Amino acid sequence: MKYRFSKRKRLLCFMVGMALCGFGVALSTRPELGTSPISSLPYVMTFIAPLSFGVWTILINVLFLIAQALILRKDFKLHYLTQIIAVSIFGFFIDLGMWCSHFYVPENYLLRLGEQLLGCLILSAGICCELAADLTYLPGEGLVKAVATCCKCNFGIVKIGFDVTLVVLAVAVSFLGAGSINGIREGTLVAAVVVGFLVRLMHGPFRVVRKTLVKA
Repeated sequence: MKYRFSKRKRLLCFMVGMALCGFGVALSTRPELGTSPISSLPYVMTFIAPLSFGVWTILINVLFLIAQALILRKDFKLHYLTQIIAVSIFGFFIDLGMWCSHFYVPENYLLRLGEQLLGCLILSAGICCELAADLTYLPGEGLVKAVATCCKCNFGIVKIGFDVTLVVLAVAVSFLGAGSINGIREGTLVAAVVVGFLVRLMHGPFRVVRKTLVKA
């Protein structure tokens, strides 16, 4: 018997994943202990220019998509443009999550750290939903894939280098644009370690989610 994936279920799973990713980024950023490496540059830009976190995320990810096109050239496929839709949804839910979470920001450091870890957990679940749906991906991931393919390097190694580059660039932009380092703290390192660990931990259980997307 042949099996195929339900497009409606995959789309729903993808939308849930993007919502969780957006809320996860917002919740992990709100305690002001730093944000995830992939969101570090957009977040730093909010201290320099009056645009929201979500809008900056969309704009910078569009640059990532352009970089993909320049790297891949003739191998850049038309359906890669769906990444714009993905990051637009992602950016919307970041801003919605930032708005929903601004009502309560704990002063106690441990509570703030707990809120960030909760955000990392939600973000990890969102990434797993995105992987399970397997419809498209965010431009940041696409750029890493493009570089890994072009240079014939391991995806994980390129991803680490990409994240480190973004954080260094965010620190530089913050210092040059605002005269101080804003938005990059110990929480950035926490998010980098915890999210990767949780995604690997949750990837197995999320196979059940993927099975629900299959229909005869």
